[in-house]
Amino acid sequence: MISPLITHLLPGAFPKPQGAFRLLHTSDWHLGKSLGELDRMEETRRFLDFLLETVTATGTDALVIAGDIFDCATPPQSAVRLYFDFLAALYSRTGCVAVVTAGNHDSPSHLESPRDLLSVLRTHIVAVLSEARSEMLIPLPTPEAPQLVVAAVPFLRERDLRTGRMGQEASEIEADLRDGLRSRYAEVAEAARPWIERGVPVLAMGHLTALGAFTTADERLIHVGGLGKIGADAFPKAFAYVALGHLHRPQAVGGCEQIRYSGSPIALSFGEAGDLKELRLLDFKDGQLATNLPVPIPSFRRLVQLRLPEADLEPGLRQFEPPASELPPWVEVIVEETTGTIDVYEAVQKAVAGRPFQVVKVTALRTGEKAALELDDASAREEAENLLADPKAVFLRRLDREPNLQPEDRAELETAFARLCDRYFEEGPL
Repeated sequence: MISPLITHLLPGAFPKPQGAFRLLHTSDWHLGKSLGELDRMEETRRFLDFLLETVTATGTDALVIAGDIFDCATPPQSAVRLYFDFLAALYSRTGCVAVVTAGNHDSPSHLESPRDLLSVLRTHIVAVLSEARSEMLIPLPTPEAPQLVVAAVPFLRERDLRTGRMGQEASEIEADLRDGLRSRYAEVAEAARPWIERGVPVLAMGHLTALGAFTTADERLIHVGGLGKIGADAFPKAFAYVALGHLHRPQAVGGCEQIRYSGSPIALSFGEAGDLKELRLLDFKDGQLATNLPVPIPSFRRLVQLRLPEADLEPGLRQFEPPASELPPWVEVIVEETTGTIDVYEAVQKAVAGRPFQVVKVTALRTGEKAALELDDASAREEAENLLADPKAVFLRRLDREPNLQPEDRAELETAFARLCDRYFEEGPL
């Protein structure tokens, strides 16, 4: 029986071409993530139920999950159990194969430890770069009768991309990382050449930051503090589709619809409150990509940012009607033009008592702070709102306060700090 969650999509919303191999692209589940102290497990559980029913209803043959399965290297057991329960249900209720690659939030050893067991459930795990690039190629549904080959490339760490040299500047490291990413994907494409020559399409996976893509404050810059971004031209044209993870907003890279981020399935922060979440549905037929469409994901709990001047705070909150969602919406109230004469948090809680939503965050801004947040430049606005969440920005501000610092010394400090950030984001706190 089809859940009410997807009756707006089915039946017949996505007819499968005869003889096609159908695939769904998703990423950035971040299992175990919370919003402050608020647990997100119920929303995630509902998404996975939706995903399972979508796989069944659309006749999907393969599911690719392009990294950041978990939110941290040591996720809570509740998150691990949810992951295993989903893969078990995918195996028992469908004929769908799963391909899972590691993201920068994932622990490669944690993901790969149950690899042999999960292979029995038709789940392929690739968490580290294989020296033999052909080992990352997964022909589906079988090697004997392939309709698609998945090049399961995980998040590539600095050691996968370059050999460090003493005294390198940030620009040199950046060039090395870009060249390394291009080389790794070129090597994978070369390993897939025998399949391509047989007319079998190849889908490549990846977890990285692409040039020109829209990022949010919740997305850590990866590869040495944000160095090493690559453009769409870094991916060989031999790939019929590139399924990316890391960025949480669904989008094409450089206007190329065959290179896409699926985005996260739920809004992971208030910065993503307005994003429309989706899966990507792909059909491969006659050696090429035949269908490339979004499958909208219902919003199980709305995240809403509500801006009100202090003078209109109470009437504005009483008149506010949250958008409908299955679970009570969570609201961030941003109180502008505050005077400091009232307890803003207490006033907000009093005004929303008994309303069908929960205010989970209150931010008070004085007049000058409001002006900074209303800058037309989106990057400047994001910097103003999230400076303390960006260690690199804080470090650069601190360097700006050292007038006697020589340019060459500053460059060395910036490079050293960027490498420390990269190590921290890859390995976590020491």
